Amino acid sequence: MPGYLLWRKYLMTEPVYRPGHYSQDENSIECIEVIRQLCKEHENDPYTDYNRYQAFKYLWRLGKKDDVLNELYKARQFLNFAIEALEEERGIRGKD
Repeated sequence: MPGYLLWRKYLMTEPVYRPGHYSQDENSIECIEVIRQLCKEHENDPYTDYNRYQAFKYLWRLGKKDDVLNELYKARQFLNFAIEALEEERGIRGKD
């Protein structure tokens, strides 16, 4: 079997491919599937949507990988990136 096929087979069976903190159980929808759909329906500039998806990812897995408070901080940071960029683009000073 060619090397790339062995590597793909390895990834498909390891937590790298299907980490438990991104899916609820065997039959539930995974975070990446929701993000894929959101990408198809994106309504904002790419930077805003990228940060939205990152925040979404941390909220999706809340408490399943890292400390809940740390995950909330991470989600908030990505939202702040998007907010700051939009404020700069619009000439608005941050109110925080």
